[in-house]
Amino acid sequence: MPPYARFATPLAALVMVLGLAASAPAPDSPAGPIDVAAPVSSVARPIPHEAFTLSGSMGASVERVVRLQSYHQGAWKVVQKQTVARSGEYAFSVTQPSSVRTRWRVLAYGIKREGRGWRERVTAPRTLFGQPQAVTTSVARSVRAGSAVRLTLFAAPARPGRVLTLQREVGSGWRKVADLTTDATGHATYVFRTRAVTKTRFRTIARAHRGAPAFVGPSAAVYALGSRPVGVMAWRGDSLNYPENTLDAFRSAVRQRADFIEMDFQPTADGEWVLLHDGDFRRTTDVEARFPERRTASPRAFTLTEVQSLDAGSWMGPQFRGVRVPTIEETFDAIEAAERLEGHQVRLVVELKGESAAEMRALYRKVVSLRPGWVSRKDHRDKAIFMSFEAGHFDFPGVERTGMERVAVKDEPDPADAYGRGFAQVHLHTRLLDAALVDHYRRQGAEVGTWPAVGTASVLRAAVAGVDYVTTDDIAGARRALLH
Repeated sequence: MPPYARFATPLAALVMVLGLAASAPAPDSPAGPIDVAAPVSSVARPIPHEAFTLSGSMGASVERVVRLQSYHQGAWKVVQKQTVARSGEYAFSVTQPSSVRTRWRVLAYGIKREGRGWRERVTAPRTLFGQPQAVTTSVARSVRAGSAVRLTLFAAPARPGRVLTLQREVGSGWRKVADLTTDATGHATYVFRTRAVTKTRFRTIARAHRGAPAFVGPSAAVYALGSRPVGVMAWRGDSLNYPENTLDAFRSAVRQRADFIEMDFQPTADGEWVLLHDGDFRRTTDVEARFPERRTASPRAFTLTEVQSLDAGSWMGPQFRGVRVPTIEETFDAIEAAERLEGHQVRLVVELKGESAAEMRALYRKVVSLRPGWVSRKDHRDKAIFMSFEAGHFDFPGVERTGMERVAVKDEPDPADAYGRGFAQVHLHTRLLDAALVDHYRRQGAEVGTWPAVGTASVLRAAVAGVDYVTTDDIAGARRALLH
């Protein structure tokens, strides 16, 4: 045996002991608690009652117990415990109790083992805000019947892999169309092919997910329109953007390519015709300031000069201050000038806000005297057609020889209000609108319109019911919805 051999075995053992000692976690130096990074949440905004994970590391030490705590009523309360290995890594599965703020931290008490000490360790708090669920179904508002429509489903907060159930409303309730799985952004898509001219409602249900309950989103509707075009009638002109029954409102209606302009005429004390919808000037002018003693009087109590001294624009906004009530001559001239400028022709619904058949006859004669070619004694499709809420206003002597196209208005459900044949158009109030009533008047040879079609949904409901025209304040919006 070589002389050094008797030292080899003890030397190797010493090296092994020293190596093990070097790899073991060193005890903490005697001082206060050690601060550790806050736990990491597996989700940024947990859904109430959803299971998620809080994980991190307390730092290398020895195997020891760590405690997950939540802050409640001014104190930290232990929620869970677990034993962690020497690496100090932990992972707790928890649920968010509600949509309010919750604070979490992890604590490891100081311990001593085999004569060594490891100090208390505590993480910085992690504050999480619960997020209420939201589910939406997005779809085009209108398409042509027979075309494919793409639906986009979305559930928030996003949870990749969450199942969304798309449903379609049928006569007996809601029926499942498909189960879809969300992507990383919380979205899923589906393509649905429309068939008949109809309205179809869809909704999305986010299925229960890791403890988060199922959630039903609001419905969304798509209207499948037929190939027959639906015309747009400008309600008192472009009354969404300009004071109603004014020259600028009529010019804008032509510019936006309305098919018809509806306008309201009343006579003055000196036999002129001016534009006004209401029975008096209070809503749309400054009559109460200028003529307080006649503030509730109709235009029949004012001369034309007095009417044109009123401000008919400030009620809608200061930018319209000084706008005047136009005459029938000014109205027709402005529309013709706009038609030449825009290269677009409109038809006119000349409505009498009148008191007698004599006033209707006077209005008809005034229109014909100003524009003889706008009313034909032979053919239909006149440029100017005449409307009144009172069918009796058309009962003046010689009406059958005028050739005037008449428009009836129905705003009450009373069957006695039903109009017989002889009307070019019948306008139904939207609250009465249904496909059967539309079909009834169309079988009598009348075109059917509806008013007031305010808002995209109202316009599209009317189109699906089969009307020929919608009377609306939003010409551009209606044209887009109707796929013009």
